[in-house]
Formats: sequence, structure tokens, C-alpha cells
Amino acid sequence: MKAQSPIYIHLGEAVDNPPLGSSHWFGYPDLPPDIAIPQIEEEGESYALTLICQINLADLPLQPAGKGLLLFFADIAYYCGNWDEPLIGMDISDNKVCRVIYVPEEKMGELRSCRELFFEQDEPKAIGLTFNSERPNLEEPELQMFGRTGHLEWEDWPSPCEGWQLLLMMDSMSGNDYDYNFVDFGVLCFLIEREALNRNDFSNVRAIILSS
Repeated sequence: MKAQSPIYIHLGEAVDNPPLGSSHWFGYPDLPPDIAIPQIEEEGESYALTLICQINLADLPLQPAGKGLLLFFADIAYYCGNWDEPLIGMDISDNKVCRVIYVPEEKMGELRSCRELFFEQDEPKAIGLTFNSERPNLEEPELQMFGRTGHLEWEDWPSPCEGWQLLLMMDSMSGNDYDYNFVDFGVLCFLIEREALNRNDFSNVRAIILSS
């Protein structure tokens, strides 16, 4: 997969049961049986990272090199008021608090919904997505893949991610069953090394919050 011009993500309507393998924000992940939901251990307890979105690469307006499903997870419970301390902040995170899973096209037929592994109240409802090259208007959250974010005040990402690629950006956003505020209405950014992106290696994705 290769980086390209910015692809902007637009939220649609909430969906109770999105089709298996479809693109959606929030909701429950679809994974093959041999891939587990990413977990994090904190003070002797483990819990699942929040699914931010899953994106079927066939839906993107400019096709990347490779198809399949990308699933983005992160520890963002603090930013909706559920934990005392944030594990992702305004410094580069480690690669345990944010995870990206790539399901290649040949494994898409093995997808199973993970809904049954959660209590219904655990996650916000899935929201349908559309993609294009038009920046969202001011009333919409700014959700973006690739490109460069205008929220970055420096020429490059902080160490150790100099020269890395923006993979996904999530704006602070609220709805009927969710309310995420990233440090005074900032944005959460997933970063990846460019060469790793080219070879579809998502094992060392990092995160940072940008806020002015």
C-alpha cells in the first residue's frame, strides 16, 4: 500500500448491523477467527482497545496498491471520560496503545463479526462512511487518511517518527452515544513509517494528539 493525496472521510447515518467487511466508524470489528481484538494490559488488567473505524480499501476513491480491510484501534477511553489518565497524549505514543490490523483481500471471506464479544453498551453505534477528496465543511468532524494534516505546527513529526506518514486522523467529535474531546478539541493522528506502509506492515504504528 502506498500513501497518496488526502482522502477525506465523511460520516453518514448510524447503522445497527453494518454488512460484514463494510467501512464504518465505531461499532464492532470484523476479523478472521485467527486474529484477536487488540488488548492492552494496565495495572494487571487487560481490556480491548476501542475500534475507531474499519475501512474497506475497495471503497477508497483512489485505489491504494492492495485491497482488503484496515481496522484502527486505540486506547481513547480517557477522552470520553472513562479513565483517570490518558495513555495517548501530545507526545509520540508507544505501539501498544494504538494498533492497526490489515486483513488482506484473500482473507476477507473468513471475516466474522466480533459483536458477540462485547456488551451492547460498550461501543458507540457503527456509522456509515463515504470517501472523497473534498475537505469536510466546518460542521463536520475532520477525518482524513494520508496526506498531511494542517494541525501539525512543525515541519516534521516529533522523534522517533521523523519522516513518517499520516495514516489516519480523527477529530474531536460528538454524537448521540459518543463524545470525544482530544485535549481542547484537538485531533488524534495515527503515524506509520513510509517503507512499512509500502510493504503493508502495520506492526509499529504510533499515535499522537495535536491541539493548538
